[in-house]
Amino acid sequence: MQRYQVDETQVRRVERTALLILGQMIKLDDLAHENDVHFLRWAVSLHEIGVSVAHSQFHKHGAYILGHADMSGFSKRDQARLALLVLGQRGKLQKLAAMPAGDPNWRLLFCLRLAALLHRARDDHPLPEMSVREAADGFELDLPARWQAGNPITATALADEVTFWRRIGITLKIGTVPRDKVVQLELLQKS
Repeated sequence: MQRYQVDETQVRRVERTALLILGQMIKLDDLAHENDVHFLRWAVSLHEIGVSVAHSQFHKHGAYILGHADMSGFSKRDQARLALLVLGQRGKLQKLAAMPAGDPNWRLLFCLRLAALLHRARDDHPLPEMSVREAADGFELDLPARWQAGNPITATALADEVTFWRRIGITLKIGTVPRDKVVQLELLQKS
């Protein structure tokens, strides 16, 4: 992080949210998930290292750095996993389509992508309460309707996420929470 001058404040924002999301899908303190929690934290900490090369396509630059750097304490396999998470943090997901269904990296990618998307403004505005679930065919996210309406750029980015996930055969459903009642809106038409 220091070498590539990563914005630590942004990393902490994204990390808090990514862990909040992951914690709604698994028990963070369960030893069975300890490795995944570590990799999510590391990926979040390093997700913006590619910005030091160029802002455009920074996720690709970051993945290249992680795949080829000498990183004490990390095996080449660990580095490849981190590179995969950093590469997959934004943009189309077809580049990762070789990853098998059910791979725990899909869950980690979902957490990283969603957290980075929600913190795209790079400020400390509070996020809405959200509900996240892992479904048999993908993920479900519920956000307050009022928040979605008040944040049209983020709502559009979330709609794009639905498309990115659908193209690789994983469903992402974005639901709304008007008042206290959950109304599930499926933004995805099954192919």
